[in-house]
Amino acid sequence: MPDVIGGNAGRAYEQMSSEMDMAFKDASGQGRSVDDPAVWKICNSQPGPNQQITDYPVVFDVLKVSENCEDTTPE
Repeated sequence: MPDVIGGNAGRAYEQMSSEMDMAFKDASGQGRSVDDPAVWKICNSQPGPNQQITDYPVVFDVLKVSENCEDTTPE
């Protein structure tokens, strides 16, 4: 799994969607729908950076680009 933490979710989707099944999850816990990944940033991923992908979909925990990833705790 590439290290995409802190990156733009839309860019990650464009670069990796043809290679893998992925899902975006609102890291705030508010259950917001991620309709446009380009306005979200990646705070965490399952599997984590530099880990082998063994299960799909790959899940990206994301927040709006104006929000702070440090305010979230990975599950």
